[in-house]
Amino acid sequence: MINYIKNSMDNISQVLSLFLGISVLVLGAYVIVTGNHPNELVNWSISILGLSFIITLLVLTFGSIFSIFKLKNSHSNTNKFWFETGIQFANSISTLALTFTLLMISLGIGELAISKLDINSINTTIGNLTNKFSMAFLTSVIGLPLSSLLRSILIIIFEY
Repeated sequence: MINYIKNSMDNISQVLSLFLGISVLVLGAYVIVTGNHPNELVNWSISILGLSFIITLLVLTFGSIFSIFKLKNSHSNTNKFWFETGIQFANSISTLALTFTLLMISLGIGELAISKLDINSINTTIGNLTNKFSMAFLTSVIGLPLSSLLRSILIIIFEY
């Protein structure tokens, strides 16, 4: 039992190290390419994507990476379990992205339907609508390729 807990903690620490390392590399690349402070990327992400999407995406990504590590280090009798678990996490990222896309499109259309359109309010209405649509499409642009990448890694490790 103690060995199982120790192995699980080792896997969690490895996944956390990889996860945080990738985060640092992404922020570093952002600083090099744009010259902006990493805080600007974080603030932009929260304002455009929303905190709930970001937190859920990070949890699902962490779960998928954890499954990849367990699949890579597991015995043949548990390979299928970790493969299926990782695939479910990766599929959940796709579902999350598409759900937020549809939610934001619906909210944008709903806001358009209840707004009073006249010369004085059209600019505000269009601004709010494009803000919702921007979030809607960015969730899919981020979530779908990430999900596909994680699924591909899982399949390659499982098959070979």
